[in-house]
Amino acid sequence: MEEMKGLMIFTGGSKMDGRVGCAFVVFYNKTELDNRRFRLNDSSTVFMAEVIAIQQAVQYVKANDLGQVNIISDSRSALMALSVVEEARNIINNIKEDIKEYKGKITLTWIRAHMLNFGNERANQLAKEATLISDEAISFVPSRNQIRNEGNKIIKNLWQNRWNDSKNARWTKNLIDKVNVDRLYGDFYINQIFTVHGVFREHQARFFKKTSLCSCGQETGSVLHVIKECEIWTSYRKNWPSGWQLMSLKDLINNAIIRISLRGLLHELLIKEIDLLSSFSETDVSRH
Repeated sequence: MEEMKGLMIFTGGSKMDGRVGCAFVVFYNKTELDNRRFRLNDSSTVFMAEVIAIQQAVQYVKANDLGQVNIISDSRSALMALSVVEEARNIINNIKEDIKEYKGKITLTWIRAHMLNFGNERANQLAKEATLISDEAISFVPSRNQIRNEGNKIIKNLWQNRWNDSKNARWTKNLIDKVNVDRLYGDFYINQIFTVHGVFREHQARFFKKTSLCSCGQETGSVLHVIKECEIWTSYRKNWPSGWQLMSLKDLINNAIIRISLRGLLHELLIKEIDLLSSFSETDVSRH
């Protein structure tokens, strides 16, 4: 309040319950002189609400020829967009042009949000009230980014539904239940766990008619047996976090320490299986 000297206009934007609004409030020293509220269409973003609030404040200053005015916003992104030299969005360029053509002086200032500044809090309160206005005062056609993001959201939902309904890859689905578009970095060893393919004897027996019995001779050479039970690989489990026996396979894979250990385990298992295969091949050659 002590810093509120001269003519100031605080702006704010808000989105509540899917409805978007913005507002500005005019102060002279510490006295509120005027305010305006605007309801935007629901597809608008908070960023656009902040920009519209600044635009409406600039137009208010020009219409009333207020001389020197400080327009204050807590939206760093909106102010940064207005500060760049080249900008593709027409609305940003229009605001910059209005400020440039104004005969008085308009200064744009950033204020940190949630610092209990009375003017900023008042503008944000009015912006929230604006979301309750029944009729939309300002509407926008969705931007290219909004259209692309909505399209990606629809594609991802369809993909997730297909993944949920698929009767294939049930093992993998238990380990990766949510689809995503993050970059996937290949991991030769861990991917064998995700797909239950590769070096595991259970897989080798199913596809290549080899023995499914683990080299320990106790159980089928399944993923769970090799990782959690087989006595051959006890040394790899010594440094695992306590309580790992109760962890699911998914949690084991996602644990950074265990994941590194699993790579070493599967690497050694692969070497053993290759050596075993080589010894069988040499035996067959010697017989012939």
